[in-house]
Amino acid sequence: MIDPHSDRPAYRQLADALRARITAGEFRPGALLPSIRAIEQEYGVGRETVRRTLAALRLDGLVVTERGYGTRVVDEQPLVQVPVPRGARVRSRMPTEAERAQLDIEPGAVVPVVVVVVGGRVRGVYAADRTELTFS
Repeated sequence: MIDPHSDRPAYRQLADALRARITAGEFRPGALLPSIRAIEQEYGVGRETVRRTLAALRLDGLVVTERGYGTRVVDEQPLVQVPVPRGARVRSRMPTEAERAQLDIEPGAVVPVVVVVVGGRVRGVYAADRTELTFS
C-alpha cells in the first residue's frame, strides 16, 4: 500500500504498485485499468495522485489514455529486427510529427526513434519501442 510517511512521493509508490500488477499479468495488454475513482478508493489516495501516476505510466510507455474511454495497458508490439552494417552510426532522438505519423506513434507517447546512418546518409528511422538492432 501507499506509505504517507515515505520519502518517496505517493504517485511514484502507486506507479510502482500498478506497474507490478501489469508486469505480473493482472492487467493484460489491451485491458482497461480500473477507473480513477476505483484506484483512489483502493489505494486511499486523491485524484491528483492518480493522475500523476497515470502520467508516469504513460511516460514509461506502459499505458495509453483515451479521453472518455479510460486508460489501457499497451499492447505488446512484436520487435522488428534491423541489421546494422559495420561502420554505421546509430543515434536516438524524439520523432518529428511526420515521423510519428509514419511510424504510428501515438500523439503524446514518449517513444524515441532510432536513426541508422551509413556513410553520412540516413538509412532508416525506427520506433525504438518496436525495434531490435542486430550488428554484424
